[in-house]
Amino acid sequence: MRQTISYLLLITCLLFTFSCKTQFVQKSYEIENVSVSEEVGTMDSTIVQLYAPYKNILEKDMNRVLAISENELVKDKPESLLTNFLADLLLEQGAVVANDQQLDLTPDVSFFNYGGIRSALPKGEITVGNIFELMPFENEMVLLELKGDKMQAFLDYIADHGGGSVGGVEMIISGDKATDVKIGGQKIDFNKTYWLVTNDYVAAGGDGLEMLAENEQFINSGEKIRDAIIEYLEGVTNNNQHVDPKLDGRIK
Repeated sequence: MRQTISYLLLITCLLFTFSCKTQFVQKSYEIENVSVSEEVGTMDSTIVQLYAPYKNILEKDMNRVLAISENELVKDKPESLLTNFLADLLLEQGAVVANDQQLDLTPDVSFFNYGGIRSALPKGEITVGNIFELMPFENEMVLLELKGDKMQAFLDYIADHGGGSVGGVEMIISGDKATDVKIGGQKIDFNKTYWLVTNDYVAAGGDGLEMLAENEQFINSGEKIRDAIIEYLEGVTNNNQHVDPKLDGRIK
């Protein structure tokens, strides 16, 4: 049902107002309820028959179990089981993709933007549907080569925001800066360059990460981040393991 209001009288008044000096005042308006025929809202059975098989396939895949988690994984700062898990798997999958594409590099640091992590992962069965809820975006995995000072600026951003999802890094938040930074267990070197694996959104400067746009090299792998997560979880199950990340003090 929808409500319509007739402005015919008002329009007529306005026309007369512009055509002569006589002033008219609207005294009333009409309201009419128009019912929508049930036939209009009835879905064509032919359409249902066409999409039903695809709907069933999609629902079946969404319910497919990828792995078993020992704990519920919830994001938090400065670090958490979920942010550590995602950062570590991205670092590992980034290395796999770089090797598969013969890029002759290995990511040093990984980063998931905190706002892009949209849900928790449950204790017990993790399904494909859970991963779509966690990561509903079509972001692609990218690799950035950053000078040491740009990497420091990036980590200062993490510190200023109270922590986040980073892998390959140890750091202490002091004020709004990242101090005592170690990458791969070694003190950060401003004379070196480092490879960061992240998504295309932040690589373009999204979420206030403009320093990432000032990179030495940019490589878009063409791989969806969500697909990388699914592939990683399938690998965990194939190795007869469970998802069981730990807090390790990477951000203090």
